[in-house]
Amino acid sequence: MINVFGIANAATNVVNPPIAATLRVSDGEIVNDDYSVTPCTTDLLCTIKVQALSTSDLQRIDNITQQADMRAVYIAGGIKGLNRALQTGGDVLNFYGSDWLVTQVLEEWGFGRWSKIVVTRQATPPPPP
Repeated sequence: MINVFGIANAATNVVNPPIAATLRVSDGEIVNDDYSVTPCTTDLLCTIKVQALSTSDLQRIDNITQQADMRAVYIAGGIKGLNRALQTGGDVLNFYGSDWLVTQVLEEWGFGRWSKIVVTRQATPPPPP
C-alpha cells in the first residue's frame, strides 16, 4: 500500500512543519463511591500538522457562524470524534500551550493510518487564588 500520508507530509514540511503534541485519549470512566465520575485517560506523545479550517471544512461541519477557535489537524492514526451513542471521543490534543478537544473527524484514510480532525480550543481554568 502506498503511504500517501508520508509522501504528502514530506512535501509540505517546508511550508507547514509538524509540531509535537500530547494526545490525551479517553479510556472510559470510573464511578466513585459517592457516584461522581472520574474520567480515565492515557497520554501519548505524537507529531501533528495544524492548519486553519477551510471554507469547505466549515460547510461540512455546519459551523460557519461558530464563535470558537477551531483548527484542522492531520495526525497519524484513527482518532475518533465525540459520539455519545458509540461512547467514543473525549480525546484532547495539547499544543500551542492549550488543550484542544477533538470534535469531529473530517477524513480517515488507510484503515486508521491517518486522520484529518477538527479540534476546538478549550477554555483554561483560572489560576487558583
